[in-house]
Amino acid sequence: LNSRTKTIYQALNQTQPSKIPGLLVIDTPGHESFTNLRVRGSNLCDIAVLVIDIMHGLEPQTIESINLLKAKKTPFIIALNKIDRCYKWKSVEDAPVRESMALQDEETSHELQSRIDETISALTCEAGLNTALYFKNKDFRKYISIVPISA
Repeated sequence: LNSRTKTIYQALNQTQPSKIPGLLVIDTPGHESFTNLRVRGSNLCDIAVLVIDIMHGLEPQTIESINLLKAKKTPFIIALNKIDRCYKWKSVEDAPVRESMALQDEETSHELQSRIDETISALTCEAGLNTALYFKNKDFRKYISIVPISA
């Protein structure tokens, strides 16, 4: 870890602008009281991954983050997190998400699809976004991809 972050620490300690190689990840807290951190994070990013908890759906701070990203015209994708919390979810070690989704029983698949549909609907109605699951997205210029994940 020290060897990988050495360049970043050196760059941050310089008084002149420098280019940091690779990808810098800024994880801003989702709690509603951290608005200033989200604003600063949105000002620094070139691309974003917006994480939405599938069990909670859109929250006020999610809408706030979307509006910040839209205002800055920052490209982003949506990670729909905690899909493994669906009732009777069967984990499939090291399997791609589409494979894991396909191996679930009917009841679990129905709950997952229902929660995905609710999220897509809320993103359309509450945030004015056109979204689609990444593997169904036919036009990445018009639709923001949603990637189901378990973290």
